[in-house]
Amino acid sequence: MAAGSARAVERSYPASTEDVAAGFDDGGLAVGERIVGESILPQLAVTLSSKGFQARASWKRLHGRIRGLLPLVSQYAQYALFPLAVLLLWWYASAAAWLPSNILPSPGTVLASFYDLLQSGEISEHLGISLWRVVQGTALGVSLGLALGVALGASPAFESWIGPSFRILVQIPSIALIPLLMMVLGIDDTLKLFIMAKACVIPLALVSSDSIRNIPPAYLETARVMRLRGKTLYWRIILPGALPGIATGLRQGVAHVWISLVAVEMLASAEGIGYLMTWSRQIFQLDVVLVCVALIGITGFALDYGLHRFELRCLKWRGAE
Repeated sequence: MAAGSARAVERSYPASTEDVAAGFDDGGLAVGERIVGESILPQLAVTLSSKGFQARASWKRLHGRIRGLLPLVSQYAQYALFPLAVLLLWWYASAAAWLPSNILPSPGTVLASFYDLLQSGEISEHLGISLWRVVQGTALGVSLGLALGVALGASPAFESWIGPSFRILVQIPSIALIPLLMMVLGIDDTLKLFIMAKACVIPLALVSSDSIRNIPPAYLETARVMRLRGKTLYWRIILPGALPGIATGLRQGVAHVWISLVAVEMLASAEGIGYLMTWSRQIFQLDVVLVCVALIGITGFALDYGLHRFELRCLKWRGAE
């Protein structure tokens, strides 16, 4: 009779993993009777094994993501190490009064001045004017620089006639031309546009011409096999082959545009970030001068970094070579 009751209990309560969990949670004897039978043990082992496998897989994924982020974190830490060291040295020098506070303001004073300039809109106005000038100068300089670079690199006759004179012009600093150009062009935006265009044309034309003359021989052999001539040769072979050098020249040109603009704004302008820095120096507001210096550096870095990312995106096809 007792054996029949046990079998009835076994038949009325089929074994399952939920019963196991409930049995372990409640700790009750009656529930333990429900899972009587050897058939539940393999199922229990499979369930626990699968849960352990999932936990190990999740941990491996998390560990892989952390290991993938470590090189990026290390790289950015290296980038920030030198600026942080300079900032700490600046803070210590101002706190120790190595120089008078009106000559070397503290980082807190400079930050407060930046906040005031931002609230008043003065810094945004001058920086916006300078950036718009950069857009204009870059557009003109890139157009002229590419045309001149292609002509110098593709035409030996043009190189022999124009090349020497152009290389003489390269050796003349743009700042040396400002006094003469001020007499001819005044101090309006025409002067700044000329200086920026010259600053962009020179590196872009030189690098582009060298890149065109140094096209990989495999590209030229491909053109001969395909019997490409004229415009098709330039659009399909010459320009794509010279594109990495042209991208480098473009980055150099934009950097020179920004530097030359700040210089000419300091000498001959009534607005712009360079003018604001010069005016602040004249009225002995060196905290504003330091704000302008920091903005000039950050803006130049942002321009170069943006062009670098654009260059990598445009030259993805070279990874297949």
